[in-house]
Amino acid sequence: YIINLQMKNIIILLIDALRIKNLSLFGYNKETDKFLKNLSKDNILFKQHFSTSNATAPAITSILTGKYPQNHGIIHQLPYTKKEEIEKVERASFWLPSFLKEKGYETICIDWVGQWFKKGFDFYGEEDEEHKFSATYFISAKETIDLAISRIKKTQKPFFLLTHFWDTHFPFPNTNYVSIHNENDKIKTLDGIKNESEREYLKKRIDNIPLYTIQDMIDKYDLSIKQIDNEIQRLCYFLKQNNLFENTIIFVLGDHGDSLTEHDIYFNHSGLYDDSIHVPMLVYIHGFEKKEINELTQHTDILPTILDYLNFETNEKYDGSSLIPLIKNNIPIRDKIFAFDGLANDIRAVRTKNRKLIIAKDSFCNLCKSFHHKEFEEYNLDEDKNETNNIYSGASSLADFFDSVI
Repeated sequence: YIINLQMKNIIILLIDALRIKNLSLFGYNKETDKFLKNLSKDNILFKQHFSTSNATAPAITSILTGKYPQNHGIIHQLPYTKKEEIEKVERASFWLPSFLKEKGYETICIDWVGQWFKKGFDFYGEEDEEHKFSATYFISAKETIDLAISRIKKTQKPFFLLTHFWDTHFPFPNTNYVSIHNENDKIKTLDGIKNESEREYLKKRIDNIPLYTIQDMIDKYDLSIKQIDNEIQRLCYFLKQNNLFENTIIFVLGDHGDSLTEHDIYFNHSGLYDDSIHVPMLVYIHGFEKKEINELTQHTDILPTILDYLNFETNEKYDGSSLIPLIKNNIPIRDKIFAFDGLANDIRAVRTKNRKLIIAKDSFCNLCKSFHHKEFEEYNLDEDKNETNNIYSGASSLADFFDSVI
């Protein structure tokens, strides 16, 4: 296949529900991310990167449009997405895969969601004529990379590859795990959950599944991260062996985070606490110095960065900004991030480096049928990183920031 040295290849490796707390890159006591940790030694690690949503559909749409959910249209996660939301995004004037396809790129996505996400991709799916998988839930990270490598080998153009790894999605069905516990331990685990809605939700999710304790679930989540880490290593090895690595821009990040037990949220990503929106992001751009960045960044900044680096211009207005000035010259590109709850009817958050305001006009969670937020919550993140002490006093200067995005 032809290697085009005039145009950079682009790869976005999205890992579902990947939170920072379970990565040694962020201080975790287990090395779930051995390859990514080694990769970070020569690349750019963003330690204060945030999703625009706690849900997959709005988050990925933000990456591919450079806009916040309120502006690209998709506010709620499937199947709670409203008809008018889908109609709005389908009318979007800019969609990254379509734009790159027009520029001569082969556009490839390994995922299964479909809907508006298929737009602009030459190949979209989980299998082709050479790779027929029998997954009843999600295909594995290995199968994802098998298919991705196969599609790269077939192309004679520069390529844009988006892969979505689902191994880290509860109950982690592609991960082999044998528990030493039993059904009695499962009963004790469920009895220990105070919130009735959360207890019933978790009970349904682990029914007939050999996960009996909270530690079982955490251990299996950690193993699923390791599996993905190994497969990303295999992809990078393939790129290097075929002289493609240095000509490829690579983003590795979580689409959103996850709460494992925090705030009485059990193994789902409800709510807008940092567990659900603070995600890792590692970026490789050949020729850029290794760097650890502690300035705020967000999913909306990825698209402008790609266009900036490739010298592609559009007339579109984005909610994000290129990361290039931050990477090259340490110039901050934002002083706050915004997030919107894709699982509840109306919850939004604004966060600076040291403060956070959450406004929940309707906090009912469609996923687990609980209420995770009070109407107003404010946190001093310097003193309260775990967001357990609500200091809202009746008004907040952070509230005015919402006027800039709505």
